[in-house]
Amino acid sequence: MRQVWTYHARDQVGQLRVGEVEGDSADQVRQSISERGLIPTKIKKRPNKVTLSAVLGNFGSANREHLIIFTKKLRTLYRAGVPLLRALAIIERGGAELRLAHELQGVRSDMQAGVSLSTALARYPKRFPPIYTSSIAAGEASGKLDEVLEQLSELVEKEMVIARQVKAAVRYPALVIIAISIAVTVLMLFVIPRFADIYGKFGAALPLPTKIVMGASRIFKSYWYVAAALLTIGTMGLRRFIATERGRLKWDRMMTHIPVVGDLIIKANIARFASMLRILFQSGVPMVTSLNILRETTSNKAIAIEIGQMAESFEKGREIGHGRETYRYIPDMALEMLEIGLESGSVEMVMAELASHYEMELEYKSRHLTALLEPILTVLIGAMVLVLALAIFLPMWNLIQVFR
Repeated sequence: MRQVWTYHARDQVGQLRVGEVEGDSADQVRQSISERGLIPTKIKKRPNKVTLSAVLGNFGSANREHLIIFTKKLRTLYRAGVPLLRALAIIERGGAELRLAHELQGVRSDMQAGVSLSTALARYPKRFPPIYTSSIAAGEASGKLDEVLEQLSELVEKEMVIARQVKAAVRYPALVIIAISIAVTVLMLFVIPRFADIYGKFGAALPLPTKIVMGASRIFKSYWYVAAALLTIGTMGLRRFIATERGRLKWDRMMTHIPVVGDLIIKANIARFASMLRILFQSGVPMVTSLNILRETTSNKAIAIEIGQMAESFEKGREIGHGRETYRYIPDMALEMLEIGLESGSVEMVMAELASHYEMELEYKSRHLTALLEPILTVLIGAMVLVLALAIFLPMWNLIQVFR
């Protein structure tokens, strides 16, 4: 996958321009920026970040709603017969709320210099992903730009729905785990030490649960900074490891093997794959090119490798599911339906059905995840409360005996 670079550059009048561009090396990026009539002053590789959006492989949560609004506005203006440059100028005037004013200014400048809309948009890969610009390019070539824009707005809306379903599924357990962690920290650092002082003053015999909890509290209070340092170092090391190609592949493979969550990730990526393949193929993009685009834009590396394997099989004239036993992450159903679509000449219809199926499966799985975790978390909280209650209140019986 090509790396995204951030840059600072000056135009011919000395105005600062900031943006992002794809490239394999800093020299290639510098040349690309120079070809646009800009003087690069700072080029920096954008680090890979592991987020929920990255795991699911979607457009990015912060960008999604803005992209939907931009696409719908552009489609409406274009259908009304407004030229593209004027349509972009109209949208740019309201671009502040979309956080796209800078990008739209650059797109209009590039188009005035003779660059196509898709090429101009492709120079801002963070805002306009490759799947988006490739569809725009196909729409420009086929003369069906308005239809492509409508399909893209529907696609991004589906992406938003999928992301919200998964976030809703993990939000509850995440909040509970955070609350438990805070409660345990407060108890270990402040509450239990005070009880330990009280029991120590009266010389009460302490039961085993109390000794264990108080021992853990002393260790936690004395060495919390060591735990914090180890956690910080471990987190930083993991982030650096995942930032590498090998590390990201291992991480993505591990994520797909987590019970329930892994199935959720696979279904989200397959639903996205089917929706995007339908749009690309319907826009006139060849199958091999479509699969290669999807391979490059799928954030889960394990699934991306298998999409590349599909492209290679198709390019060599073999069936998409050739060597099906080697596919570990793409379900047999998806392979079979794609083969049926290719044989019958109805790829768009079959991919629409496949996307709908996996979207329904995703909704069911997300609800199932919440339903599965609720009793587990309830038992965990109950066990924690029981242990702490026994540790704190059992010695009180001994204190009563001391007072007698």
